Amino acid sequence: MKATSTALFEAEGAGTLAPLEQVRQNVWALPLAMPMKYLPVVLSYLVVDVAGGVHVIDPGWDSDENWQRVLHALEHIGSSPAHVVSATMTHLHRDHIGMAARYRAETPARLQISRADQLALNADPQAALQAARAQIDSWGVPDDRRAELDLDFGAEAESAPVEAPLQADVLLDDGDDLGIDLGAHSGGRSGGESTGIRVVLTPGHTSGSVCLALPGEKVLFTGDHVLPTIFSGLGLGAQTPSNPVSDYLESLEAVAVYDDYEVLPGHGYRFTGLADRRAELAEHHLRRSREAAEVLADDPSASVWSVASQLHWTAGWQHLQGPMLRSALAQTSWHMQRAR
Repeated sequence: MKATSTALFEAEGAGTLAPLEQVRQNVWALPLAMPMKYLPVVLSYLVVDVAGGVHVIDPGWDSDENWQRVLHALEHIGSSPAHVVSATMTHLHRDHIGMAARYRAETPARLQISRADQLALNADPQAALQAARAQIDSWGVPDDRRAELDLDFGAEAESAPVEAPLQADVLLDDGDDLGIDLGAHSGGRSGGESTGIRVVLTPGHTSGSVCLALPGEKVLFTGDHVLPTIFSGLGLGAQTPSNPVSDYLESLEAVAVYDDYEVLPGHGYRFTGLADRRAELAEHHLRRSREAAEVLADDPSASVWSVASQLHWTAGWQHLQGPMLRSALAQTSWHMQRAR
């Protein structure tokens, strides 16, 4: 895996905000600030079509400062809010959809998200809360650790819901073409490659996460499906009958056809070497499934808490608290399902 942006790579290491960066003739990366120490930046992208229309990929975290950065970016590329045609969300988390309401209010943009994530956004929050708490009840959590698993993430959490649920104008399905004509702006690539943007459904991080492929430029917008340094959390949306770990592993295979593309992720920095990163991400989860199977072989009736405490966690089991602990326990339950 090789970083393809020095500015974004250095900013990632320093925890700072890099400037607007041109990726291709018609594609720009726009870093936006987030109020989390462990994840201070989200990457939004601007794509300009043949008619001068601007298409936003992941509006980003909502704040007045970030909206001013958007306005300055549009001015820098010779455009304006009046020319923003669409805003497409790779998934439902607030660090990616937070400014969708501003785009709706201040531009003519149509809002687009996957059908599955729109269903998750439409779910009854009280029913979802009860289901999640019932899930926690089944994990065997010690009484003195229950309080920190409270499902109130707080307004600062990137996976917390936005204040008013997003209602998209267009619902996306796997294989859809966004209908964006990049024409001569697509770099003049030959071989009959599409000059539009193609939707690739990649459930796992959420049930409706998508990647967006731009074949004419050989770039793949991955949202949080594939990140250069972070192992994304899984199942961070509506509960589904499928296993999010299995879904994620299948989704990693779904983007194998783009292994020679440059990856434009939702956090971190741009890079090439998708095949190596996919293999690393897959092994990260397969190893945990193997570890869970080993624990269950010795103690078939072990609780989720007991199994989780014996798995290898990047931050160390003893350091997992609050939402991170809750995510680890949920993932453990799915690894146990796979092991059984």
